[in-house]
Amino acid sequence: MIDNFKTDLVLRVAPMPRDEILKAMGYHKPTSANLERIQSVLDDPDFGLADGGFDFKYGSEGFLRALCVVTGMDRALTDQRIRRIQERLEEERNAFKPYLWVDTGFKRRSQPVFALAACEHQRYLDFPKGFWRLSMDRQLGRAQCRVREHVYETGGDLGIWGKIKQYWFYYKKDAAYLLALNGEVIGKREGPVPDQVTGSSELDVITSATRVAQQ
Repeated sequence: MIDNFKTDLVLRVAPMPRDEILKAMGYHKPTSANLERIQSVLDDPDFGLADGGFDFKYGSEGFLRALCVVTGMDRALTDQRIRRIQERLEEERNAFKPYLWVDTGFKRRSQPVFALAACEHQRYLDFPKGFWRLSMDRQLGRAQCRVREHVYETGGDLGIWGKIKQYWFYYKKDAAYLLALNGEVIGKREGPVPDQVTGSSELDVITSATRVAQQ
């Protein structure tokens, strides 16, 4: 069964000497890095397909396919499983990842741009992988909990950015719920985060680049 693919692969690898597996895969002189790669593939829920690794012989998909061939895995099952994982990973890459933006009403005065850039990440709170797949109700509930945790962790003060006034939970690119410091929903917004509309041009560029990189 497709759901037992990982268990089947682990069980097939277990009785075989790792060096022999690697030699059969084409590694004439297996290294410790090669041995570690086998284990990391077995440990990873995505079999290493998400990292795009390459060791001058195999990319991530090629390594997994070679490992499956050497251990006698069914090729049709291997193709099916790899295709499903790749489809899920592609969906993950393309999906909008909800986040919280911490609003302090910041207005730049004398703060140097390099200092603001170094602290820019403080204004964005991301969620675990796959969070976007949850229902809207569950997303909002977890966002409210994260707000309360963040207020407790920071004491309501974000350092160079100032005192926290509220939070914006962006569940779509240009749509957000406004949350009070206790997590209560107090409003809704359409449009980019406020700091991408007003503020210094240098800081706007930094803010925009930060979100693109995180998405």
